[in-house]
Amino acid sequence: MTHGYYAGLSGIQTHQYGLDVVSDNLANVNTIGYRGSNTEFASLLSTRVVSAGAKTPTSNDLEAGVRLQATTMNTTSGTLINTDRFNDLSIGGNGWFGVVSGTNNYFTRAGNFVFDEYQKIPGQINSSIARLTTGDGMYVTGTALGNYTYDAALKSFVIGPVTNNVPLAAVNSQGPLEFPTLLKYPAQPTTITKFAANLGFDPETRIMSADAISANNDRNRVKLVFTQSAIQPVTGVAWDIAATVTSNDGTTVYDTQSGQAIFGALGILQTSTLPTMNNDGSPVTIDLSSYLGGITSSAGVPITASSLSDGTLGGTLTKYGISPDGTIIADFSNGRQSAIGRVAVYHFQNEQGLERNGGTLYTQSSNSGAPTFWTDQNGNAITGAKITSGQLENSNVRLDVGLTDMIILQRAYQANAKTITTVDEMIQKALQMRR
Repeated sequence: MTHGYYAGLSGIQTHQYGLDVVSDNLANVNTIGYRGSNTEFASLLSTRVVSAGAKTPTSNDLEAGVRLQATTMNTTSGTLINTDRFNDLSIGGNGWFGVVSGTNNYFTRAGNFVFDEYQKIPGQINSSIARLTTGDGMYVTGTALGNYTYDAALKSFVIGPVTNNVPLAAVNSQGPLEFPTLLKYPAQPTTITKFAANLGFDPETRIMSADAISANNDRNRVKLVFTQSAIQPVTGVAWDIAATVTSNDGTTVYDTQSGQAIFGALGILQTSTLPTMNNDGSPVTIDLSSYLGGITSSAGVPITASSLSDGTLGGTLTKYGISPDGTIIADFSNGRQSAIGRVAVYHFQNEQGLERNGGTLYTQSSNSGAPTFWTDQNGNAITGAKITSGQLENSNVRLDVGLTDMIILQRAYQANAKTITTVDEMIQKALQMRR
């Protein structure tokens, strides 16, 4: 009878632990990134009962209680909550965000991050940098390109080199992610302006123009005026060219040049003597042949003109975005973009081996193994999961399951308590029989 007594006591204690775990799960049903725990029970011990024969086909073990063997992590994903905030991130699928505090590394599914700003260059009030952190000040880790420098004359950081690709560095080389709060896209002056047109064969003036970006970030105009030359070749046609580079409103003239274009009998350009032009300090080459067949002078073909110029107007930072692979992209007012870093997503051979460090933070253990990056078929590190900006992953605790588990544990607790009282009555009865 004492076996039943101790089995009941172990059942009460063990199901109390189980209720503690369920209670903690339910308490965190709305905790961002929380992963609930499951309880696993095991037999406490057993003794062998003397059987009728050495080879009896039935079990001859007598179990004597229960114990809480382990609490395991529930690795299912939680529901997603829309927040529309750039700094709120969620992971779709397997993986963990990495955060660091001093020399301590932690891992979490909670992506409710905030910004911690500081002045990167002493004395320069516009050198503000924002770092992505947790609510309690731990830095989110990833690969930072650092492809921007501070320009004291512009009083802003300037992006360069521009890129759309951020290869993930080694797992142990990940560090805090930084975002310049003032960032400019530098002006890229025009180096070549291409023209395509048909001048026709009639001796009428033809005018065409194109944009040209200056080093001062101004949109200037390259204007070409074609008039037929006084002296014409035996075959084909010759046109005199008057070229000017002016400000967009025409009030400032930066350069004036002249040249001649000679076309063959079929209207194909043979030679052009138009020199390189000065675009407010930047040289611009005038290309009359390579774009869409270039300039022609043919009869019976509609009179048309078009142009194409390289160069980019400068722009200022409008917003940051994060692509599904974690790449952090800066958007500029001129329509251009550039990547500046990438959020790291870590993976483990055994997620359930991670050790809970309080709240939604975990640390690696010998059971989980070291953090790794997944790789593609070429051996390049990849995120291995979809990162969504503007969403948070809620707790993966299911309220209905938790309430059901609570009822089951309560009934089990009551049943074990009944076992104790029953065994106690039997012991009392046995003692009374002895009298």
